[in-house]
Parts: sequence; structure tokens; C-alpha cells
Amino acid sequence: MPRPKGSKNKKKTIELSIENFDEKISSVENEISMLTDQLKTKKAELKNLLKAKEADLAAKAAQKAEEDKATIIAAVEQSGKSVDEILSMLKGE
Repeated sequence: MPRPKGSKNKKKTIELSIENFDEKISSVENEISMLTDQLKTKKAELKNLLKAKEADLAAKAAQKAEEDKATIIAAVEQSGKSVDEILSMLKGE
């Protein structure tokens, strides 16, 4: 007896019980919950790192300003001129 056309190409169906679906759904929900907690932790870590970076940049800028100030004061003292004379020279008077 000949086979009906296309019978060898039929896909096999996998039957899952409702319990299997519930188990899989529960597993995925638990995984999502874990990943959400990890994401919150990483976001908090990133926020702290950004704050630390900002504080470090501010400290470096303040240190650079102090160094520049000390350099200018040293240059003024070495020139032998008063601050008023230097300021008037800078203004072009």
C-alpha cells in the first residue's frame, strides 16, 4: 500500500504536560528575578564609580589650580616687580 503524499515529512510533535509548562514558567520567572537583582546591584556599583570619578576629577582640578597659583606667585617674586606693576603690564597700560 503506498504512503500518502508528504507523510514522511510530517514533524513529530512533542507533548508537554501542563506541569512541565508551569515548571518552565516558574524557572524563567526565577531567572528573571535573579537577573533583575544583579542589574540593580550593577547599577548601584556604576553610580558609585561615577561619583568617585567625579570626586577624583574635582580633587585633581583643585590640585592643579593650587599648583598654577604657586607657579604664578613664584614667577611674580622672581621678577622683582610688584603685583600692581605686573597687572598693569598685562592690561597694557
